[in-house]
Amino acid sequence: MEEKEIISNRQSKASKEGKAKEEEVKNLLLEDNFIKEKFFVGKPSEVLKDLSILYIPYGKEKAMIDADLCIIRKKDNKLVCVISVKKSFRERGGQTAYWSIKVKQENKGFKYILTTPDVDKELFNPKKPENKRKWRIILPYECDGVFIYSYKGKIYKDNNFYVGDEYLKEYIKNLV
Repeated sequence: MEEKEIISNRQSKASKEGKAKEEEVKNLLLEDNFIKEKFFVGKPSEVLKDLSILYIPYGKEKAMIDADLCIIRKKDNKLVCVISVKKSFRERGGQTAYWSIKVKQENKGFKYILTTPDVDKELFNPKKPENKRKWRIILPYECDGVFIYSYKGKIYKDNNFYVGDEYLKEYIKNLV
């Protein structure tokens, strides 16, 4: 197998896994009756009529933020939250922090949060929850919230850093 084919296969697998994680988060939120009643949850193209709110201007050019899922409040059809879903990090935490900063600079009027199952335990070690590696320090400071949803209930909270699926649901419910 050629190197290009190996890279292409790896990227395809990562893309499929990423989409599966987005579906997990969407399903987690929509299993809650209150959220289902009060919000639309989905990919930007599914729930937004106009995607322009997701773009950041750069002079005469513009670029779309990393927006895996959008939360639209039904009562006024307002975008209240954009979710970046990451399976794992390596050095990609910088992308989420960057877009969160740009959203705030542009006064976009919606929350920008990160959700992850943290499969590699890069943000949270249940045996030493107080230990903070680089992205655990940066992301909760720059984002409106960082949520590890792969744990049931409410496990751990430290400022804008939350471990447990119930924290994510609670956060979204408070956007009503």
